[in-house]
Amino acid sequence: MSKPLSTDVFPMRWGDMDALGHLNNTLYFRMCEEARVGWLEARGWSVSTEAGTGAILAATSCQYRAPMVYPCDILIETRVAKIGNSSFTLSHRIARQDTPDVTTAEAEAVIVWVDYAAGKAQPLPPTLRAQLEGRD
Repeated sequence: MSKPLSTDVFPMRWGDMDALGHLNNTLYFRMCEEARVGWLEARGWSVSTEAGTGAILAATSCQYRAPMVYPCDILIETRVAKIGNSSFTLSHRIARQDTPDVTTAEAEAVIVWVDYAAGKAQPLPPTLRAQLEGRD
């Protein structure tokens, strides 16, 4: 398995639980988004349309393996699954921080690099490609 691009920890809050007493499914997507955006911004890639070009989310999915219940800290490991010409796919492995070897969910996100004004896909910038390939 490849080395993670990033490893993030998010605290689970009492209000993050749903009526069944476990982490609400929407929060998995939100935490994965925070991990992706944090990684991009930490490497100098703006997620603002003012940048002219940038990342947009094209597709996302999540497979739930085991419920997460309060209290816990949530560990998200983000890895590159695929790199294309104008897109890349990230995989997210989600676990409790106190049991990091037990995967509770697996998520995936397809990101497309676009010209925001034209609304068209653009080739990935060479620097971003190098970062995704671990050559930065």
